[in-house]
Amino acid sequence: MLPTGIFLWKSSQDKGVSSADIAMLGNSHPLWASDFSKYGPWETCNESIIGHVDALKSSTLGESTIVVTDSCSTTMEVARELVENGTLGEWGAVISIEQSSGRGQLRRPWVSPPGNMHASIVMPALPVNGEWVDYLQHLLPLVAGYVFAEVLETLGARVQIKWPNDLLQNGRKVGGMLIEERNGVVILGIGLNLAEYPSDEMMREDCSVPAARLEMPHLQGGPLTLLELLVNRGKSMYVGLLDELVPTQFISTAATRLAWLGQNILVREGGQAPYEARLTGLSPKGGLVLRHSGKETVLYSGSIFPL
Repeated sequence: MLPTGIFLWKSSQDKGVSSADIAMLGNSHPLWASDFSKYGPWETCNESIIGHVDALKSSTLGESTIVVTDSCSTTMEVARELVENGTLGEWGAVISIEQSSGRGQLRRPWVSPPGNMHASIVMPALPVNGEWVDYLQHLLPLVAGYVFAEVLETLGARVQIKWPNDLLQNGRKVGGMLIEERNGVVILGIGLNLAEYPSDEMMREDCSVPAARLEMPHLQGGPLTLLELLVNRGKSMYVGLLDELVPTQFISTAATRLAWLGQNILVREGGQAPYEARLTGLSPKGGLVLRHSGKETVLYSGSIFPL
């Protein structure tokens, strides 16, 4: 198991990564150049990242374990492989300069250029007793979204949660999350538009909102800096939230971050015809509470759009 620290592994060669590669990787984007400089100098370490590939370790002391790679198909798969071979534990994270096969909700492609943040975090095991035992597996996307939104606000970014797993700023999509559970291991993927975003013309015809760059006036650094903050501050907030709130209290708290709360929205549910409803809140297990045709209903799967 890797200790706390930041480890750099270069996937494009089988001899590991040397200090000479840092400048080349930094050339991928100015935000990465800033991060490589901030976390240097980088030192050779004996720990292996995947198989027996040598890595560099940041000399900066850290509270978390983060693996940085130059490119990969998706950080979700790298993180899962590292968990399965015993390299990465709970709250360990993987971040890549770019992804070739990033994916979002419903396995839709997620554009992953250098400069944006593409990362995956190994979440703690779901509770087996206590107040949250029957709820967290359903509420985890909202819990993660709320925690990330709170951390981003400390950096000057006011964001909302677009149910179930997108992050909006000023009505535009600036990030998204993906949670996958396999063999009891929960991996949370997060992508944030720090440098680039799809133009309105490039968005899918059925997209609900246009995209934008996430504005964070108090962030001093790039994707790696932000990930370290999200992991360190997010872990503390996540643990405190589960300790201090019962699920019903969390639902009320999370609703304050919900986009379009109290407004009329358009709902598309399966193959049914779209319908208009008022978004009134969240159900105990994370569904959207809607007022439609004079009745209250709960939406657990579907898409919502602003009117």
